[in-house]
Amino acid sequence: MKRRFSWMLALVLALVSVGAVQAQSQLEQDLADLRTWMQQRSTQADSTIAAEWPTVKKEFEELSYSLDRNTKKMSEKSRNEYNTYKQRYGEWKERNESQLVNLDGRELERWERNMTGTTQLDKVKPVHLRDTFTKALEYTREKRQNWSLRDWEYAEFVVGELNARKSEVLDLLSTGDKIKIAALQVEFATLKKGREAKDAYKDMRESNR
Repeated sequence: MKRRFSWMLALVLALVSVGAVQAQSQLEQDLADLRTWMQQRSTQADSTIAAEWPTVKKEFEELSYSLDRNTKKMSEKSRNEYNTYKQRYGEWKERNESQLVNLDGRELERWERNMTGTTQLDKVKPVHLRDTFTKALEYTREKRQNWSLRDWEYAEFVVGELNARKSEVLDLLSTGDKIKIAALQVEFATLKKGREAKDAYKDMRESNR
């Protein structure tokens, strides 16, 4: 009887040990996935991160979910690495979300409707996404000369929503649509930079008076 009990106890301990090893292995894989994602995102320009912020935020939250819940189970080396990634992400979040605060809900809906024809950008069908981006850029080209910095904040948020939708349905887009949308994204970022450069030049002239 004692021998049987000892055998059962050894089996239970072995199973627990295997489970712990598997859990540790899964955490290391999760960390590796986050590492790859961070490396890819870190090579992108700040303007790209800003334009795709809703998607960046969603991706990080998904990749870090299990790591956050099991931080104590990670090795010290892995925990330090993860904390470094969290700090880097925190810097992105502070920089990008500080620019999106205090947007009025009704006003944002008006901008969404004017720029794209809909307020449900998270439900735009893949086959219609190219046309929706095109509408947003046509509106930007036509109206941007009279936009205030506040107007640009709303426009940038709307395009950010479109960027997030693109990331969600990327695999369902045709190659032609991907190329066209990418060109429209670059154009919007260029127009925004043009406004920033214009404002910087104006400020410089006024400060030199």
